Amino acid sequence: KTTEETSSPTGGVFDTFSSLNSNALIEKTKDIIDNKSGFYSSCDASVFAEDFVFRGPYVGPLNKKDYLGTMEAFSIFKSIPDIKANAWGFSIDPKDPNRVWFMVRNTGTFTGDPLLPDLLNVQPNGGKLEGPPETFSVVYDDEQKLKYLSVGYVADRFDGNTDGVGAAFGIFRIVGLPVPGPGPLLRALQWFSSEVLDLYPRSYSTDVPEWFLKEKNSDKGCQGY
Repeated sequence: KTTEETSSPTGGVFDTFSSLNSNALIEKTKDIIDNKSGFYSSCDASVFAEDFVFRGPYVGPLNKKDYLGTMEAFSIFKSIPDIKANAWGFSIDPKDPNRVWFMVRNTGTFTGDPLLPDLLNVQPNGGKLEGPPETFSVVYDDEQKLKYLSVGYVADRFDGNTDGVGAAFGIFRIVGLPVPGPGPLLRALQWFSSEVLDLYPRSYSTDVPEWFLKEKNSDKGCQGY
């Protein structure tokens, strides 16, 4: 097959899904998520674009510097040494050939290092993580650097044992870290940690790349829920 795009009778595009470039992006995404993202493994800063943005329902937008600092502070993969994304369903967005969509269902056991030892020092309790199915996506720039990462959007909140919460906030339920739900209290805590305290982890960045503010919105932290 060629890499030329061919429209289907419904107006969609299907040759993009099977092109060599699309397959390469999917394999690249699998490698980044499992081995370079900073969540399931240590972080490889070189795969992220300088104008990278991270966004989830509760956390974000985070610029590259704040994302890397937040991932290092959490080091989830050290606290849950057997954590896995168990990702599946990789596909190319028919409207954006540089965007890959997929699902994850996080699993793991809190048997490793204490979580946030310099801040909260949450001790391992053997809690088993069985996360709900979550929608993730990544967007690459023209140099195939990771420009955008969205995570944690739960597809079925009745699956798993995190009370229907995904990403890091789902893990907090398992490790016994009490975190309020979306609302005034959480917004206040996120504002204080992100704009008053000069430390990581952070709930959002105060300096967000302009492209994100133009293409998405300016909601902060759990306002994105």
